[in-house]
Amino acid sequence: MCGIAGIINKKNDRVDKEEIRKMNDVMAHRGPDAEGVYVGRHIGFGHRRLSIVDLSDSGSQPMSSYDERFVLVFNGEIYNYIELREKLQEEGGIFHTETDTEVILEAYRYWGAECVKYFNGMWSIALYDKKQNQVFISRDRFGVKPLYICESEDELLFASEIKCITAIRPRERIADVTQMARYLKGIQEDMDEHTFYQNIHNFPKSHSMIYNLETKTKEYQKYWEINVTEFRRKWQCRDPYQMFRKLLEDAIRIRLRADVEIGASLSGGLDSSTIVGIVDKKFHMKMHTFSSIYQEKNCNEKEFIDRMNEFAGTEAHYIYPDQAEDMMKDLKDLIYYHDGPCHSASPYSGYCVYRGVGKTVKVLLDGQGADELFGGYLTFYNAKLKELLRKNTLISKMKAVNLVLSVQHEWPDKMYLLNKNLLLRTMGARGYRELKKEGNRSTSQSATQSATHPKIRYLEEFEKADLENKLQDNPSIVNELDKDLYSRFWYKILPRILHDVDRNSMARSLEVRLPFLDYRLVEFSYTLPDRYKIRGRWTKYILRKSCKKYLPKEICHRRSKMGFPAPFDQWVRDERYQKKIKEYIDAFQERNIVDYDSLEQVYAEHMNGKKNFADELFRIMSLEIWLQNEIDRSGEKWRFGKVQTKAR
Repeated sequence: MCGIAGIINKKNDRVDKEEIRKMNDVMAHRGPDAEGVYVGRHIGFGHRRLSIVDLSDSGSQPMSSYDERFVLVFNGEIYNYIELREKLQEEGGIFHTETDTEVILEAYRYWGAECVKYFNGMWSIALYDKKQNQVFISRDRFGVKPLYICESEDELLFASEIKCITAIRPRERIADVTQMARYLKGIQEDMDEHTFYQNIHNFPKSHSMIYNLETKTKEYQKYWEINVTEFRRKWQCRDPYQMFRKLLEDAIRIRLRADVEIGASLSGGLDSSTIVGIVDKKFHMKMHTFSSIYQEKNCNEKEFIDRMNEFAGTEAHYIYPDQAEDMMKDLKDLIYYHDGPCHSASPYSGYCVYRGVGKTVKVLLDGQGADELFGGYLTFYNAKLKELLRKNTLISKMKAVNLVLSVQHEWPDKMYLLNKNLLLRTMGARGYRELKKEGNRSTSQSATQSATHPKIRYLEEFEKADLENKLQDNPSIVNELDKDLYSRFWYKILPRILHDVDRNSMARSLEVRLPFLDYRLVEFSYTLPDRYKIRGRWTKYILRKSCKKYLPKEICHRRSKMGFPAPFDQWVRDERYQKKIKEYIDAFQERNIVDYDSLEQVYAEHMNGKKNFADELFRIMSLEIWLQNEIDRSGEKWRFGKVQTKAR
């Protein structure tokens, strides 16, 4: 696990070594163990190392192949590197280290750009081929590891973090209005090429690129995609429960490969608890676990965390974020490490957990991805309802009614507003009124819907139409639930989660490994009929049934879900933070993005407890902090509608 950076100079063959070093310095937190620089004709590579596999100096990067033809910088882990190394040795591959980095070099020699199809892991790669005079760049299938590019007529820059690019090109500190519009509407980040910086873009996941240094041209290749028909041919089996369990166990097995100690994040939920249970019961390893604990009842999962730690005999570590000495400073640091405003206060919990790890371990296992693959959110019941109503039979209508009645007490308040038409079709007008009455459901409008500048609203509507087209771009997916799962996995939810995990962990020089995102398990998930994901009242049914021996009953049968909550709605009203939060909100009102009176009303209604606008207020505060620290650097305050031309 590391950080990489690079410069391709299009105009001449010189690359400034000091600029590469400066890029390295900015991301020192990603790799405090070592750093390296390589400069050749037209090309410069930088690397920061967090030593996980082969801790000797032979694992340092940039790494050259044994014949000096290839030079590589690499961020991530190739978990199946041992199996690949054995195969390559049979084909004549030569190795001088025990690293997965050297396996990449020899895999590229043998398979060329196709090598990434054989990798099981997470990565961002840049490889210089001196003989072909070209650079090969690649990012893993799901975008677990970040990679940003910034291209002009003179150069192409790439790095693991945006701040590496802006450190040497401060003129690129230009806000992307489209991304801000999405953000204020609650549309998640990292779902496509857009970042909060106008000219700095996400390198696409599941893609590789070859840049020809002579012709100054580049060519992208998509090396992996979700194809349900192909996956079904590949993963045929008689017993899906057994196959699921074997795949998950093996995904964890290869992610336990390291020359340092491995621990686990434990939220008390089904996913992280299953990983801890398998490590204990299957592989007989006792682990350190790390958990975030808030005193507020609606954010406290200690009951389940304690039970899992007891069940697995772990060494438990509890972190209490609400006891932080200066939470507002923490939030500013969080935004710095995230290279942009945070979508909610939730990432703060993960940030505090990783801070609490200290020097206990260098690698953590975590459970991200399971919800988006196997139907872990209650919102997935919408797709089930749509599918039942589409059949339009008496039996399917009865099943839909039973489904609503079985989950009505667990749906969040906003579900009753957002799904009004769907529920009316299911329950009828009278039934819908009874549901609302019983649950005392709120139908309040979100703050940004009423407060956003008209031009921002227009941009958001344009983007929304564009995004809807993207969400329908996979013809192999026809089932309503699979469509919903796909959109959340590929666009809506998981990209933002992966962003949070990487930035929070690397801020503390930690590597996080995600067994549920083993590509074999992902492919297998798309072959499963609905009943293996959501069955009656149970979400993630296949996970519960397949892995029940690894879990205490209280967690296996748990239906409540918190995720990584943070009580920001209460922090806004807290005397310790109230003044500073209001200062940020007032400062944001001057930027010509929101209507002043509307935002004042939103803030007042939240403060008097009438409504909960915590998410909207957090986004506004977070965006204001980012604008102040990154965009307002010329001394002039950025306002919507003003063109930035002055270089910084």
